[in-house]
Amino acid sequence: MIIPNPYTVRNDDFTDPIDVVCPRCEKKALVRGAGLYLTAARHEEKVRFACVACGYAIKYGNTPKVVVGANHRVGARYSRILYLNGPVDPFFGFALWYCITANEGLLWAYNLEHLSVIEAYVRDALRERNGIPYQNDSIASRLPKWVSSAQNREYVLRLIANAKNR
Repeated sequence: MIIPNPYTVRNDDFTDPIDVVCPRCEKKALVRGAGLYLTAARHEEKVRFACVACGYAIKYGNTPKVVVGANHRVGARYSRILYLNGPVDPFFGFALWYCITANEGLLWAYNLEHLSVIEAYVRDALRERNGIPYQNDSIASRLPKWVSSAQNREYVLRLIANAKNR
């Protein structure tokens, strides 16, 4: 597997599949169909949650909508909520399987590939951009400072190894 440069990829690039904790049986389950460039309408058709262990399954299109705005001319507008860039999956809000709790805070990843990119970044002693422009939404720029700190390198790598063996 070729690991992409963490300065060129975003968390959104790893949303298919997403490894989550099943809310019913607490075993590993999957959210699939989130493809990178899907529109909101396509999310409703394609995104699904499924747990092989207990058989629990949901389609994103069947989740409830909430009021996102209202005015006297148009009335209430409804939409589904997306939980972006947090320790839950963006569609259903289920806890991520690769969520590491440390004294300094949380480190999370959508799937094993996402965690491998973070691990490669942490392991790299010389983090060069090689001409890659600054992007505030790249994985490298969004990691907490305690994760990217050189003094925590071995500690964070141990945490990641434990999460991979979970």
